[in-house]
Amino acid sequence: MINMLIVDDELLMRRGLSFIPWEKAGVCLIGTASSGMEALEFIKEKKVQILFTDIQMPDINGLELIRAANLLDPSIQSVLLTGHNNFNYAKEAISLHVYDYILKPCDPDEVLEIIGRLAQKIEEENQYKQINADTISEIQKQTLQNTLLHIYTNQNITGSELQILKSSGFFNNGIYLAAQGVYNSTDAGKIELFFKNQDNSCFSFVYFYPANNKIIILIKSSEPGAAAEEHAASWLRSLQEKLLQEYGCTIYIGMGKTASSFQDLTDIYRTATESADLFFSHSETEFISYNSVCGILNQESSENICHKILSQLEQRNYTLIQESLDELSDFYKATWNTAARIRLTMIDLCLLASSLVAQKKNEAFSGLTAEQLLSINQAGSLSALISGTLKILTHCIDDLNGTSDTAYHHIVKDCLSFIETHYAEDINITKAALEIHVNADYLARILKKEYGLPFSQILTNIRLEKACTLLCDMDLSISEVSCQTGFRDFRYFGQVFKNRYKMTPREYRKTVKKKPAD
Repeated sequence: MINMLIVDDELLMRRGLSFIPWEKAGVCLIGTASSGMEALEFIKEKKVQILFTDIQMPDINGLELIRAANLLDPSIQSVLLTGHNNFNYAKEAISLHVYDYILKPCDPDEVLEIIGRLAQKIEEENQYKQINADTISEIQKQTLQNTLLHIYTNQNITGSELQILKSSGFFNNGIYLAAQGVYNSTDAGKIELFFKNQDNSCFSFVYFYPANNKIIILIKSSEPGAAAEEHAASWLRSLQEKLLQEYGCTIYIGMGKTASSFQDLTDIYRTATESADLFFSHSETEFISYNSVCGILNQESSENICHKILSQLEQRNYTLIQESLDELSDFYKATWNTAARIRLTMIDLCLLASSLVAQKKNEAFSGLTAEQLLSINQAGSLSALISGTLKILTHCIDDLNGTSDTAYHHIVKDCLSFIETHYAEDINITKAALEIHVNADYLARILKKEYGLPFSQILTNIRLEKACTLLCDMDLSISEVSCQTGFRDFRYFGQVFKNRYKMTPREYRKTVKKKPAD
């Protein structure tokens, strides 16, 4: 069970959160606090793994509390609870590595799900620490590995840990480089087993798992720098091939630059991480060396495309924004920008878009939430990032249009006109949206708002109305009526018709025959 502390100055909120069945999420609620100072005293005395805190409190706010708690214990994970949807809060939460940001009033099931995911993440990190202990049996090697992990996670190391590095045989007379491997969580066990059984006469190496489906491989070679890098790259690629052949696992490896001293460990870790970070937008390749891309890393800017997107936002053109975001995706796939830089660019684009909407409407903009801002920062792939950005920009245009905007009614009218003209063809909402130059998701929302029905049902209703008219023509067979109204499956037409009119097409035709002529 993962220990959690709840901090909120409102008694009713503390009590309400206390009644949530936390055990279902693998969490033990070990206490509550009514202020930030009380929480810090609690953290000094007991092991807290999750800090679930309100932002607005009378003594110190939740962000200050998180910063102070991390000084006491850097392993504490935090979740923020607030009644204020504030961008500055969201930005600072990102800088503090807050796991999530929940707005009041909150749904207990949603809260339980978020805390449950965080608890699972902490459990996985603990499991990886256990793996470290299992893979290196000698005490000295285990301590060395923990020290290397501290350096990797940018934690300060003690004097004794520094002495271990100096005295370790691993760091005597050699060239060092690090590589970071990224893989699917389903392959974690196979990859762990694979690396336990690896050895190489040319290198000595250690490895550890820093969680989140990553492995760090630290390699020492007695060869000169260029030769060491070349042979290490060849060996790492051979590991990729063996993993795929023997276990069916794909691992993406980013290799950092070389160094000749353990004092440069932070730098070779950084370059390995930056190399692996590039798989965010370059998933078509499985091996990237830092030295092959460092000269062009983060040099090309997407500023022109972003400016074009903002201009298209002013024009309220969903289709062009979709095309420009596709262009932006292609740009990042063709250039070498780190995931961190791409995410920041997208965050800036969304904030500029929301600011533009606010200026146009001359009022506060409610379309972009702090949760959306955090979701951009947490996107796990370029496609997910582009998709999330598109949703936010679509919301921006929606807010500009407004439900009372004449363009809103014009879109509905154009959509119905399209259906009336093309109902006999194989059409769907994507084709309709493309024809009338709007985003398909937006079109679906306004149709639902206007008629309470999805596009497919509106189309079916119109087709059935046309079928009723055609059934009055006794020269047409029922199968011809079905085909002429867009129903390619004769049996399906009969089922849908009966569900709507409580009679078959043939029975309907009989009722028409019985009606007296005018």
